[in-house]
Amino acid sequence: MRKVFKFLIVLFGVLVSIVTIFLIVCNQIVVNNAEGKVFNDLDSIKHNKVGLLLGTTPQTRIGGCENYFFKYRIDAAEALYKSGKINTLLISGDENSLDGVNEVASMRDSLMARGVPECDIMLDGKGFRTLDSVVRAVKVYGIHSFVVISQKFHNERAIYLAEHLNLDVDDITGYNAEDPNSKMALMTYMREYLARVKVFLDILMNKKPLTYERSDV
Repeated sequence: MRKVFKFLIVLFGVLVSIVTIFLIVCNQIVVNNAEGKVFNDLDSIKHNKVGLLLGTTPQTRIGGCENYFFKYRIDAAEALYKSGKINTLLISGDENSLDGVNEVASMRDSLMARGVPECDIMLDGKGFRTLDSVVRAVKVYGIHSFVVISQKFHNERAIYLAEHLNLDVDDITGYNAEDPNSKMALMTYMREYLARVKVFLDILMNKKPLTYERSDV
């Protein structure tokens, strides 16, 4: 019985080691691919006609507090637009998220309140996942070059998907919004390791967007 127990402990340790190595490798591949493509300062961003703003809700799903992922992405989108680095914003997110909030409409309203004209904002409410957002930007909205706007970890993943899903894209870059540093945000950063594994599974299985329907919320 003791030998069996020791064997199970060793087996568990081996499995944990394999999973950990797999997570690290997937993460590093995504990070390496984004080298020289994601930027923190405006001066490093080349002009592009379109900024792809990835959606989230204005409040956190747990507790209903202010979502700083949302706020900082709005800050970044406003800065890009007002500096003349982009001419148009395509906001892509879930038009009916789990808590019933329209992510893209909320982002549009926040940007308009900061002086970004509605005529320079497009809405894609069918961007349910990052994969949906990048594929639909190309296949549905006909945009083949854009600046992704989100936190750095999200930009890195979006760029990898855009470049490895057999899409006709060119010169995809990312402008990094500020990273929140709350305890709740830490959970998002931890989940990102799993999301990066899913990137490779989606590519391997040739995953498609849930819908190719045009959405103008």
